Amino acid sequence: MTIDIITYTAEQFANLTAEELMEIKEAQSKKDRLKRRLDEKIQKEKDKLVAKGIFNSELFSLLKESLTAEYEAEVLIIREGLIFYLLYSDHRNGESIPPYTVNYAHTYEERYMTVKAYYESAYTDGEERFIAFCGDKFAVRYLGELYATLYDYILELR
Repeated sequence: MTIDIITYTAEQFANLTAEELMEIKEAQSKKDRLKRRLDEKIQKEKDKLVAKGIFNSELFSLLKESLTAEYEAEVLIIREGLIFYLLYSDHRNGESIPPYTVNYAHTYEERYMTVKAYYESAYTDGEERFIAFCGDKFAVRYLGELYATLYDYILELR
């Protein structure tokens, strides 16, 4: 099974509990079922239009766009529910409180900027910064999918 409902790093997946992994698998399965249903609906509409002799009209493109938009909205709901679950599930596993300000009311982009600013100002040596960031197990969860982006950024500053 390919996991594309969320984009986590291998490290983030390794830190998940079995229950959290099952939630991801379930969300991915829901997404995959929705995709199969979308493909079936699109094919059914195409067959109807071909049978009526109007397939070359703009109607098929509009129907396809509409069905795809419905699919994407449903996937977004599943994805947001999964991210919410992963964020607030009891998974701290002894992680210590980080030195930067933690505010779950912030968006992921705001959290990213907070953590990034902390590491840029707290460490002048790139190697030291990278080692400290890699040791920050809290950031793996707190930043969600943006963890990989910040990891790459800090890695480049070494």
